[in-house]
Order: sequence, then structure tokens, then C-alpha cells
Amino acid sequence: MGRVIGIDIGTHSIKAIELENKMGHFDVVKCAISRVKGNDVKEVLKKLLAAARFSSRRVNVSLSGPSVIVRYIEMPSMRHDELRSAIKFEAEKYIPFSISESVIDFASLDKTSSGSQRVLLVAAKKSVVAGLLELFKGVGLEVNGIDVDSFAFLNAFQRGRVEEKDDAACALINTGERFSNMNIAEKGNVYFTRDVLWGGSDITKRIKDAMAVGLDEAEAMKKKPGEKREEVVAAIAPVLDKLASQVRMSFDYFESQFGRGVEKVYVSGGSSYLFNMVDFLKDSLGVSVAMWNPLEGIRTSGAIEEMDKTPALFSVAMGLALRK
Repeated sequence: MGRVIGIDIGTHSIKAIELENKMGHFDVVKCAISRVKGNDVKEVLKKLLAAARFSSRRVNVSLSGPSVIVRYIEMPSMRHDELRSAIKFEAEKYIPFSISESVIDFASLDKTSSGSQRVLLVAAKKSVVAGLLELFKGVGLEVNGIDVDSFAFLNAFQRGRVEEKDDAACALINTGERFSNMNIAEKGNVYFTRDVLWGGSDITKRIKDAMAVGLDEAEAMKKKPGEKREEVVAAIAPVLDKLASQVRMSFDYFESQFGRGVEKVYVSGGSSYLFNMVDFLKDSLGVSVAMWNPLEGIRTSGAIEEMDKTPALFSVAMGLALRK
């Protein structure tokens, strides 16, 4: 199978990566990033593709936010073909929209202590999937696979060969412009996934309003507040508290369900570059927190300066590019 481009269409920007597998080692052949800024996504995508000149026309893409539903359910142990038939009926209990209007997929996970199997159920509206397929068809690309942002991020993380203690549960937080998402994983298995209606635009708006500055200046102050650090910290504290509260609730749920707590947090995505993000989460959550670089274990050969300067922007695109 030839190369596949991973394309992450976010609210803030479109990121794309093409990888080459050289004897089990991945190299970034080409990558590109273009700001969206409220522009027509199709036109931005066209210009990005024209500039990057990728060798492949096959792409892996992803969905996030309210357009996709992720649930973990328990099912009796059965063969894969039997599970496929049964899941259509079981899905009705968990999906808030009509089954007939949905695209449904699933994956068998690990066994429970009672002998049943955990199943990952994913559903998206047919209209949303059709729109995504039409977008890429319109720019001359063939969609190889449709993923979920949080699982693409998880895929990149696991391929990055990050060393963890065998018994340690870790949370992976991917921070975006409007939405953020989180996985809790342990020993290569994922146990919890959720999207959070929180993103970098909330921080930007808060700084803009509190400091009476323009959007561009507010964006810059998010990363480098300079001598106004204390004022910016005070302004954005309520927004960061909202994120920390949602993360803590998720940790509490995981602990109540599985009897163990999260020991480490990895944060990535564009909003992870907020100047005090790591320290704030560390203090608020009381666990170890670190920035995660999706280029770990990947050779870039200086693909583009943006990738070397802000690699966390490419977490989802990297995970998509790594998919077969």
C-alpha cells in the first residue's frame, strides 16, 4: 500500500503530513499548514495542496465535536460477525440521533473481569460524513479512512514509543481552537474518551476583553505575555478553571469505574502553547503534566519550520498519517 496523507481540518488551521516508512522508521516526506481564519475551507485546502505538492492523492481525515459520538459499552463475548449484527441494535441505546441517519463502526477491546467484552462504539451522522467525502472529492483527493480526532492523537502517542510504567494510567489532552478532547489509556488500552467544549479561542476572547486589545495582540499575549503576565494570568484563570474542572470530573469517573487513578497527563495541540498551560494543569490536577511532541520517534529532515517550532499543532495529522 502506498503513502497516505494525514489531513487535520481544524477551526484554526489545516495541517497535513505525508510520511514514508523506511524499515519501520518514519520520515516526514512533506507537510503543510494553512490558517483558516473563517475563510472557505475548500479554497484553503486547494491552496495548501497546490503549495505542498504531495505525491499521494489518498488521505486519512477525522471528525470531532458534536458531529461524532463515542461510547464504551459492554457486550457478551461473541464472534466478530455476530457482534457486527448485534451492535446495530445495541447502538440505539447510546446514540442521540436516528440509526438510519448514522454511520456506525466499532472495535472490540479487552475482556472484563466478568468475561464480557468492552466494545468501542463510534457513530456520526451520514450527512456529516457525506459532506467530508464531498469536500475531498472536490479537491481531487480520495478518502482512505475517517477517524476521530482523539483516536488519531492516541495513535500518534502510542506510535511515539513513549515509555510509561506498566501499571500507569495516563490522560492525553489534545487542545484545539474550539474543542478539546481527551483519552485515558493504560497498557496500550483506551478506557475513556470525551470531547470538551473548550479551546484556545476562549482564552483569546478573555484576554481581548479583559485587556482591551485586538485579536492579534491577544493571540500573541497567550504565548508571551511579557511584563503583563500577572494581568493575563488573572484574566484567563476562569477559563482555565473550566478546563481543569472538566478534566477532574473525567478523572473521578475513571477512578470510580476502574478503581485506579490517572498518574500522568500529556498535553498537545495548538492551545498547549499557552504560556502557563502545563504549570496550571499540574497545580490544579495534582499529577505530573508534560507537553507531548508528536515528532518523537519521527524524522523530519527540516520539513517545514512551522513543524519544528510548534510540533504540537500536528498531533492529529501525525496520527492520521500513521494509519494504514
